[in-house]
Amino acid sequence: MSGVQKLSWFRKLLIGLGKRIYYRKSEKVNVLGVNLMLRAVIRQYEEVTGNLDDALNEFLAQIQVTANEVITNLLHEPIMMGVSMSYTLSRDIRDGPFTIHALIYGMIGGNFKKTFHYPMIIYNEDGSGKFIIRTKGISCILCSSVTDIKKEDLGENNYGNILATLFGTIIQQAWSYIETPYTMVEAKETKCLLRGDPYGEIEIKFEPKF
Repeated sequence: MSGVQKLSWFRKLLIGLGKRIYYRKSEKVNVLGVNLMLRAVIRQYEEVTGNLDDALNEFLAQIQVTANEVITNLLHEPIMMGVSMSYTLSRDIRDGPFTIHALIYGMIGGNFKKTFHYPMIIYNEDGSGKFIIRTKGISCILCSSVTDIKKEDLGENNYGNILATLFGTIIQQAWSYIETPYTMVEAKETKCLLRGDPYGEIEIKFEPKF
């Protein structure tokens, strides 16, 4: 078990510097390239399942398995200057937005400000709540270049559930690792540009274990 009870200002400072260094040294993510690659992969799933809704469900299941394996390695193995991802983790639920921001920044760098609002948290008196990750207008790293999907094709699914599943899996793995008193209940996209919404939005709901 690692992590801390609450992130201090000094640890936040180090994480803030670290996320920038990590992004500069890591292999850069071409957002458009990832976008097009995902669409091509999902088309292949569609050929097998016969429709987009089922294709997304199959793909999301694979994301969950793969993300679990990757995050387990990141939590235990040094990713920069001998420090593992566990250094960024806190048992205080109110540190969640800061950690989520650092995670996304580490992947897309300065594009974060162009694409996302700062993550929010809604915390209820009973200990339940949710994190909200919202895109800025039509900026979406998944579907901004997708033109061949209609909302009727999505069925009960949303295209952004790809990211929601990834973020939700990371959070649940991290919480299990540092033994927080919370559990992730649901992670899904609640606003989707492909459905005509003015922005994309992901909600990650949680509740106390006891």
